Amino acid sequence: MTILKPMRWMTLILTKIDDLIQDCFDLPEGELEPLFEKAYRASRERFSNKMAFYAPGMVHYETEFHEATDLYRFPSISVTGKGCSLNCEHCNANLLDPMIPATTPEALWKEFNEIKNRGGSGCLISGGATPKGDTPLMEFIPTIKRAKDELGIDIVVHTGIVYPETAKALGEAGIDGAMLDIIGSDETLRQIYHLDASVEIFDDSMSYLEDYGVPYMPHIIAGLHYGELIGEANAIKMIAKHEPNSVVVVAFMPLDRTPMQDITPASPMDIARVILATRLAIPEKPLILGCARPLGEHRRITDKLAIDAGVNGIAYPSDEGYEYAEEKGFTLSFADQCCSLIERVL
Repeated sequence: MTILKPMRWMTLILTKIDDLIQDCFDLPEGELEPLFEKAYRASRERFSNKMAFYAPGMVHYETEFHEATDLYRFPSISVTGKGCSLNCEHCNANLLDPMIPATTPEALWKEFNEIKNRGGSGCLISGGATPKGDTPLMEFIPTIKRAKDELGIDIVVHTGIVYPETAKALGEAGIDGAMLDIIGSDETLRQIYHLDASVEIFDDSMSYLEDYGVPYMPHIIAGLHYGELIGEANAIKMIAKHEPNSVVVVAFMPLDRTPMQDITPASPMDIARVILATRLAIPEKPLILGCARPLGEHRRITDKLAIDAGVNGIAYPSDEGYEYAEEKGFTLSFADQCCSLIERVL
């Protein structure tokens, strides 16, 4: 009997994962059913029959099964106001518009207290990027730590690219989660994000967060490259080498007043391919369909496909998505929090 050395064994495992991921992207739609069945089964076996739904404070959300209309239940706060140095093609700083501006530590502390006084459970700290691709968090981290220590609210952070000093400070502050987009294509990084860098910076970012014990939830953006699937498979492969707390799949959605406002987004099936590959490559981690994705019929179809592909949670579910999960026999929960905190209910 041949005994494989550990490095050889790991190489074989990674090769198998890579092949599985590629199948999810390359096989014709009609041949994907066995992979859907495998992904759905793996998710149910690992996470039982729980399905978590989320409606945090950025969006007014009212349906027949849940109402979340108070901005301060879990608001998004921008430490740069409406400013961003990168002005990415898909966003052009528009995603900062609905956020509460808090551009000084004093203003941020005031918002933390407002959240606490109004019965909110926490918030997302976000903001525009610096020319290096990170959110300028350092001057705010002492205030974040104070809020964790004195107010006990949940705080998750959009980090952008992570550098060692930021990871260290976030670890010491005791944040509840760091969220960052993982881009798998150098071309996408240059053309969409306006960053002249290699995607290895995202590999490094995850390593720094792990080094300093920061819980983190990487995001994969389906169709970010002008609606096409370009680097998503590589992004999944990068994440699969690490130990995130959960993984979130979102999708490019055209926004007015951006260079990509007329671009057709990835189809629901293409988004499902990304979810499918992520579930099969990373079966042991919670998988969420996040808040950013096209609306209308597109969302209704995507939600149902996501459930079939093995997600454990959905942010702002459509009526059809909610009802489909109910029909499938899931035990449903709803929280007015960021979906990145899904580990608390699974």
